This record gives sequence, C-alpha cells and structure tokens, in this order.
Amino acid sequence: MASIRRLKKDVDYLTFSVIGDCFNYSIISGKNNPHVSEIVKNIIATRNDLRDRINAGRKKQEKKEVKKYYDAIFNDLLKSVDQAFTELSEAVKKAE
Repeated sequence: MASIRRLKKDVDYLTFSVIGDCFNYSIISGKNNPHVSEIVKNIIATRNDLRDRINAGRKKQEKKEVKKYYDAIFNDLLKSVDQAFTELSEAVKKAE
C-alpha cells in the first residue's frame, strides 16, 4: 500500500466502476432490474464502510499493525468488488 490517499482513490475508482457498469446495463437493456439496483445499494454501503474504516485507522500507532489494518481493508475492497461484478454478470446472463 502506497498511501492512505491512494487507497481512498482506489476505493472510489473501483466502486464507481461497478456502479457505472450497473447503470450501463440498465440503460442498454431498457429494464429496471431490482437485482442490479440491489448491487448498486450494496456497493455504495461497502464504499462508505471502507472509507470509514480508512479514516478510523489513523489512531493506530505501531507500523506493523497499521500495515496489516490497511492491507485487510484493501483485500476487503477487492473481494467486494469482485463479488459485485460476479453478481452483475449473473444478472445479465439471467436477463438474456
């Protein structure tokens, strides 16, 4: 992890990529799929949670503890984004 600011940017970039893909699907398909809306709600909640966790981590003092803390946040980010893209992919396949 390079910096806290970079981690925040990564959180925003990846979550907004999921949201953008969900909106693109909704526009192209012309349908309002409730499952896709749920994906957007979940990823927004995840983004807010991750940003809160990033801001709360500044209270940690030991360098090893801080690194583990932010690495765990980054791993949670990757897992949640991967899960959201997988759910969106399944929703698109079911709609076809």
